[in-house]
Amino acid sequence: MHTADPALRWHVFALIALMLVLGLFHEAVNPWLEYQRSEVANGQLWRLVTGHLVHMNLWHMGMNMAGFLLCWLFFPDLLTRRRLWVWLGVSIPLVSAGFWFLDPQLQGYVGFSGVLHGLLVMCLLTGLSGHPKLHGLTLLVVIGRLTWEQTPGYNVNYLVDTIGGSVYVNAHLYGSLVGAVLGGIFWWQERKRRLVEAGE
Repeated sequence: MHTADPALRWHVFALIALMLVLGLFHEAVNPWLEYQRSEVANGQLWRLVTGHLVHMNLWHMGMNMAGFLLCWLFFPDLLTRRRLWVWLGVSIPLVSAGFWFLDPQLQGYVGFSGVLHGLLVMCLLTGLSGHPKLHGLTLLVVIGRLTWEQTPGYNVNYLVDTIGGSVYVNAHLYGSLVGAVLGGIFWWQERKRRLVEAGE
């Protein structure tokens, strides 16, 4: 595989290194960095960002880091530095806005999985024209999973023994919706690029 943006790896590694350090010292840093609605209301607005970068334990962090690495490895021709930082810069505040405005009952949250779902959806949509069958089928699986997570019978506690807490499925939903918008924009850009190349 090749990457259209060779320098991207250093940006990926820097983000992973940051979350690794925060994960190793989660017991010390989480009280200061996790999303806590009461503390955000008191003016600690950084928690709207940092809450997505900290995790409940090392297993929680490892699972999210594995998902992030897989997205980077599976979409080397679609993920660039610009798209990486647009995704982070847009997804993190919008997912947090979803927590604040739509989920007032949510008092605390940590984890990268919400914005990570957005990355997956964004990349699948961006590359849909190039790989319509594979990306389309995977999108259907993701949509099916998101729909299942929103059903009353879905067990949000199935990972409690591993990650130390329940899964907050609305984070996955909000992140995926943001990823769908970004993916639609990038898909249009990719489509125009392919049309230009085909005309040369």
